[in-house]
Amino acid sequence: MQRCFRNIVAGISLSSVLAGIFFVSPSLNADDLTDAIERVTQTSEGLIGAQKKEKAINSIRNGLQYDNLEALLRQGVTAKKDDIAKLRDHYIETIPDFPKKTRISAEQIRQALEQWVQSLPSQDLKQILEQLKKQAPAFKPVSDEQVTKTRTALDASLTNMTAFLNAGEVEFDWKEQLQWDLLQQELDKDTPNLGRMEVSLNGFYGADVVGLERPEFTNVRTTLRAYMNAVLFNTNPNSKSMYEAQIGNLITALENYTERANNDTAWQVGRIIGWLDRAGQASEVQQQIRYHFYQPNIYLHVSQNLISAGELMEVDETEQLKMNVKGLEVVGEARLRGQISFQIAESQEKATLRVILDGTAISRNVAEKSGVTVVTRGTTTLQATKLVAFDGDGFSTEPAQAQATTKLALDSIKGPSSTHESIAKSKFNKMRSQNEKDASGIAVDSVTAKMDSQVLDLLANVIDGYQDKVRNPLIRRGGFPVNVNSTSTEDYIRLNMLQTGRYQLASSTEPPALNKGTDVALRLHESFIRNFTEVVLGGVELTDEKLVEHMTDLGAEVPEELKTGKGKKSWAITFSNTQPISVSFRDNQLEIAIQGKRFRDGAKVINERIRIAATYNVLKTDEGMQLVREGDVAVQFIGKKSLTVGQVAMKTVMSKKFNAFFKDDIVGKGGISLPGNWASAGNLILQQIVSDNGWLMLSYNLGKGAPAE
Repeated sequence: MQRCFRNIVAGISLSSVLAGIFFVSPSLNADDLTDAIERVTQTSEGLIGAQKKEKAINSIRNGLQYDNLEALLRQGVTAKKDDIAKLRDHYIETIPDFPKKTRISAEQIRQALEQWVQSLPSQDLKQILEQLKKQAPAFKPVSDEQVTKTRTALDASLTNMTAFLNAGEVEFDWKEQLQWDLLQQELDKDTPNLGRMEVSLNGFYGADVVGLERPEFTNVRTTLRAYMNAVLFNTNPNSKSMYEAQIGNLITALENYTERANNDTAWQVGRIIGWLDRAGQASEVQQQIRYHFYQPNIYLHVSQNLISAGELMEVDETEQLKMNVKGLEVVGEARLRGQISFQIAESQEKATLRVILDGTAISRNVAEKSGVTVVTRGTTTLQATKLVAFDGDGFSTEPAQAQATTKLALDSIKGPSSTHESIAKSKFNKMRSQNEKDASGIAVDSVTAKMDSQVLDLLANVIDGYQDKVRNPLIRRGGFPVNVNSTSTEDYIRLNMLQTGRYQLASSTEPPALNKGTDVALRLHESFIRNFTEVVLGGVELTDEKLVEHMTDLGAEVPEELKTGKGKKSWAITFSNTQPISVSFRDNQLEIAIQGKRFRDGAKVINERIRIAATYNVLKTDEGMQLVREGDVAVQFIGKKSLTVGQVAMKTVMSKKFNAFFKDDIVGKGGISLPGNWASAGNLILQQIVSDNGWLMLSYNLGKGAPAE
C-alpha cells in the first residue's frame, strides 16, 4: 500500500489545484464594520447553541438560511453589500413565522445584519470624487494622546514578545535580527529617531527567518509601525500641507481612473489610500474607496469530471499475519488488491477531496491447538475513505473510515483422529458468523490505520511545502492574502483569494462568467500580479543564470540571446519595489511589463528605473490560443526625455534580450497535456480566453487533441 499511496499525493495535487499559489493585511473596515460582523457571529452562534433538540436546530438553520449566513461570515469584510441585504430582507419576512423565543434571538441577528449593511459605503466612485471636490475631509492633527495610545499598544506587544523569546522558543539570534539594542535606545527617548527605528522594523520582515511569522513578532511590527507613524505625523510641521497635497493627488487619480480604468491608475489610487492610512487621515474616504476595490482577484476551478478521468491507482500488497484470537494463535498471509479513486466532497468551509480505496483481501490462515490444524480462507471486500481538505491555513485531514464484509471458508482440518477433526469442523461452522464479523473488524482497523499513517506521511511534503514555502514566507513578508475562500460541491472544487495590502487595491469588478461544464478555469485580475509581485519580487535581483535556470525548470526553450556561459557577458536586473511585474488585460490585449531599478551589463551598472513591456493581441483559434506581439518590446527609462550614451547602450542590450524573451508569436496547439495517471485521459482543450476589463480568463475542458506544442 505504501507505493499506491505515493500516487495519492499526485492525485491530490492535480485535483485541488491549490498548492502552487498563495498575516498582516490592510483594513477595509472601520471599527463599526468589524463590530457588526462580530455581532452577527455571536448572535447566530448563540441562537443555535441555545437549542437542545436536533429538530429545532434544523428548523432554524433552514428557515434562517444559515448556510448563506455562514458563507457571508467566511467572506468577512469582502462580503458584498447586496448579498448581506438580501439575507437581511429574508429575515424580515421569515422571523414572524418562528416561536416567540426564537423570534427574539433571530431579531438580534437581523439587527446585526442591518448594522453590517449600514457600515458599508453607499456611494460609487464618481460620487466619492464629487464629494472630495466639493468638501474634502478636514485634516486631523495626530495628538499627543494618540501617540501615547500607540506606544501603550507597542509596549504590550513587546512585553509579550520578550516573554516568548526568553522562554527559548526560537533558534535564531533575535536580538541581532531585530536590532534590539538600537530599538531599546530609541524607545527610551522622548523623540525617537525614526530612521534608526526603521532598521529594527525591517528586521521583523525577514522573509527567510523561520519563526518571524508567529503572532508574537507580527503584532510587534504592526504596533511598532503604528507608533512610528504617529510620532512622524505628530512631530512633522508639514503634515497638514502633505495631507492637502495627497487629497489633490487623490482627486486627480480618481478622475483618471473613472475616465479610463486601468492598472496604472488603480495603482496610483492605491498608493494614495495607503498614505492616508499611514497618516491616520480621511478614514471614511479610505473605507469607501477600498470597498470598491476589495473583491477577490484570482479564482481557480476544477471539476469532478477531470478528477475522475485519471486511471485508477492500483493497490497490490501482501502482508504476513500473526495474531491471537481468543487465546488461539493464528498465522497466515493476506493479499490486498484494489483501486484508489478520488471524489470531491461537499463542503462550504474548505475545499475537500475524498480519497477512496475499494479492495478485496484474500487471506489464508492457519490455527493450531491440541494437535488439530485448521486452515481457512477468507475473502474480505472493503471500502475505506479519507477526507483531505484545504483552506488558507493549509491542509487538514479527518480520520479514515471503512466498511468491510468477510466470508470465511474451511480449507482443511488435520487432527490426531477423525473425532478431533469432526469436533473442530463443528466448532468452525458454529463460530463462522462471529469469526467473520471479527475478521471484518480487524480488516477495518488495519486499513484505516494504514490510510491514516501513510496518507499523512506522504502528504507531509505537500503540507510542509505549503507552510514552509508559501504561507509562512508570505506572512513574514507581510503579504499573505487578506482572504482565502475554498469550497467544494459534488461537481467542483473552487478557490478564490483577495491579494492586497496597505498601498494596494484589488478588483473592483466581478470576473467573467464561465461556460457551464468547464473542467478547469483560471480567472486572474491584473491587480493580483501587481500586488503579489510587489510582495515577493520587490527589490530582488534576477541574474541571467537564475533566469535560465527558471526557464529550464519550466521546460521552456532558452533563446540564444539569453544563454549563459563562455563568451557570454553576464547581466542582471534588480526589480523595482513598486510594480516589479505588472499586467494589463484590456480590449483583447495582454500587456506584461517588468520594472527594474538597477541594471547590470557585464561591469557596467545603471541605477535607473527602466520599464520593459510587451503587448500581445489575444486570439482563440481552432487549435487553441495564439498571442501575437504588437511591434518590438518597449524599453523606457522612466521620467527621461533624453538619454546618455550609456543609457542608450543599456537600452539596446535590454531590447535584444527581452525581444528574445517575449516571443513575437506564442502559439498553443493541441491543448495542455496532463501528468501522471491523467496522461491517457486526453488534453485540456481551450474553451474560453478573455482579456478585458482587467481580467484574464482561461477555461478548459477535457478532450482529445493533437500533442501539445
